Amino acid sequence: MTKRITGLLLCVSILISCFTFGAIHTAAADTSAKETAVDYGLPSKIEDGNILQCFNWKYNDIKNELQSIAQAGFNTIQTSPAQPADSSGKWYWLYQPRGFYIDTNDLGNRNELKALCTEAKKYGIKVIVDIVANHLTGDHGKIQDNLKDSKYWHTMGGKIDYTNRYQVTHGDIGMQDLKTEDSYVQNIVKTYLNDLKSLGVSGFRFDAAKHIGTPAEGDNFFSMVKSVGLWSYGEILDNPGGKDADVMKEYTKYISVSDSNYSGEVTGAMRDKKVVTNNGHWAKKGVDATKLVYWGESHDTFSNNADNGGWTKNLNQNVIDRSYAVLGSRSDAQALYLSRPNSTDRESIYAGSKGSTHYKSKEVAAVNHFKNALVGRRESYGYGDKCDVVCRDGGAVVVSADGSSGTKTVPNIDGLVKPGTYTDEVSGSKWTVTSTTISGSIGNTGIAVFYSTEPAGPSAYATASTSYKTDTMKVTLNFENATSAQYSIDGGAYTNYTNGQVITIGSGVDYGESTKVSVKATDGTTWSSPATFTYTKEDPNAVQRVYFDNTSYNWSAVYAYIYSGASNNGAWPGQAMKMDSATGYYVLDVPEELSDGMIIFTESASESSTHRYPGHQESGLSLEGKSKILKAGNKFEDYTPVKPKPTEAPTQASTEAPATTATETVTQAPKGIIGDANGDNLISIKDATLIQKSIASLEELSDTAKLLGDVNGNGRIDIKDATCIQKFIAKMDGAENAGELLK
Repeated sequence: MTKRITGLLLCVSILISCFTFGAIHTAAADTSAKETAVDYGLPSKIEDGNILQCFNWKYNDIKNELQSIAQAGFNTIQTSPAQPADSSGKWYWLYQPRGFYIDTNDLGNRNELKALCTEAKKYGIKVIVDIVANHLTGDHGKIQDNLKDSKYWHTMGGKIDYTNRYQVTHGDIGMQDLKTEDSYVQNIVKTYLNDLKSLGVSGFRFDAAKHIGTPAEGDNFFSMVKSVGLWSYGEILDNPGGKDADVMKEYTKYISVSDSNYSGEVTGAMRDKKVVTNNGHWAKKGVDATKLVYWGESHDTFSNNADNGGWTKNLNQNVIDRSYAVLGSRSDAQALYLSRPNSTDRESIYAGSKGSTHYKSKEVAAVNHFKNALVGRRESYGYGDKCDVVCRDGGAVVVSADGSSGTKTVPNIDGLVKPGTYTDEVSGSKWTVTSTTISGSIGNTGIAVFYSTEPAGPSAYATASTSYKTDTMKVTLNFENATSAQYSIDGGAYTNYTNGQVITIGSGVDYGESTKVSVKATDGTTWSSPATFTYTKEDPNAVQRVYFDNTSYNWSAVYAYIYSGASNNGAWPGQAMKMDSATGYYVLDVPEELSDGMIIFTESASESSTHRYPGHQESGLSLEGKSKILKAGNKFEDYTPVKPKPTEAPTQASTEAPATTATETVTQAPKGIIGDANGDNLISIKDATLIQKSIASLEELSDTAKLLGDVNGNGRIDIKDATCIQKFIAKMDGAENAGELLK
């Protein structure tokens, strides 16, 4: 996106050394002249910037803070609902409205909302309003007259199976569920949305959006919302139920959606002083990342009681800020920053009460400036030296996972950040970037932000999933700001490619092995540093398992509770883990639908048990689609069990005199055909099946069967041996030693 730049900025830019880059943004402007448009470098589109949630603030209080909000880099503010509340006082009454119309409530009146929108426009700030459309107040005697008829309401009641989409969209969540699929209801809501639009409102946030169906489910509500012509997003807590990723993709045809799973995971990692090893939730499942909204915390996680989802309220503000630094600096998704209420007691949080102004802090503003300056530029996420790292084509955000300060050296992921010296906007420290590393000192906030506003140079990149379970995989090669580019596979010679060219990798690659694709581009004068992308071929028959090392915990029993939103592997405490004699650890297979879920280990069904990790009221550990193990010291890490290599028997009798008694004999190696695992003197599909059953722990192989079944001679039985047998039967290349006599 092309940014408008003031004359002052242009002058400053000329003075900057070609090797030293700093964070640049305009100074506070004089707003005394009426109708003066002020440029704070804010993106013109809501979806390109970040959102400040002015939770419970009066419209006039927000209006008085607009200049500070613009200086902090927020291009959008979100108000609480403008609908008439059931009662005055407590914040939650605003989420139990009487109808769909603008009315005076604890936030202010119609004219004050209009004045806020008019003033915000001068600063380049958009106003979005929270909409409660799934329900109204539980006292139907108070709701607007034209919606009192029972034909406009669902009658299923409140016992919802959250894996059942019909129940999610038709059941009550404390108040009776509105029949949003009804065209009459939709027209009433549309009239309200258009009225807000007439006041200058630029978008909407829909509360409890997952309880409103999609057009594919026979509910055209969000199709109606899209027709209003303003940007919108919906609150989706956890999973929407049903085939969750497919449902999320349906929503994003019409609105953006919140990714509370990934947001909570990042904040939980910061709380636990751990780097975030995962890189998204819904985006990894194929949901368009440009349609996602993240948060460091939401008003629900702060304002509710601990037993009803209020798990962030007692976290230090810095934990939230570090989470926001990771989430708010991303290139595609946007992030919401909550102005925290002044009380953590649910009953002492009042509508109309102005919350924290910590959004003005250097670290929060720096993250927003970074995002705004680099709109449209690529990103790569990674970690190193106990830091989370968001690299963008032009700069980086480095976040200390444990909040510590000091010197750090982290990877320049994919070589995205141009080598040179940069200035951290937060602390003022200098950071040195090479083609592979980023080094500097993080200040006491645990957050460093640096970038250059100069035009991006030539760059090249490859796009594909980082792992695949098929025989081959297609990889798309692209370049930007360049005239030509080249690629190399596994360190081979570089070959020219055209923009958007697709190559195929993986042929002949064994499971567990990786292919490295390196790319570089030139503008005719300068070549970019090579960027290397790694793709791992995974065994499609491998079973994802989780392991528990009980040697230091000494629990009497071990249970694993695995969950993803409303889906889980059984009611708390989940499933009992079983001792695996091969590894000495407790083990449990992970259900395929929960491969990216969260896990909690516990000794008993008591939720408050001290023999539990993570602890009571803490979110689980992320499985990330991988086999994992929890070791002593609460170390949760990737794990691949290593099977002992069979002892090799001597190939012939010793020619030397035995040093033992005359009765001792020398064991001879068994004879047989390599590949004949079942010992019937034939190599057939039965042998491949036997090996697959042994891998899945469905059948135990004898020592002889292990020797005969080790077709590729790598000292262990795995899926590669079964594949070799199948190739031998089909008379294909790659059968390794199948058919040869075991000597």
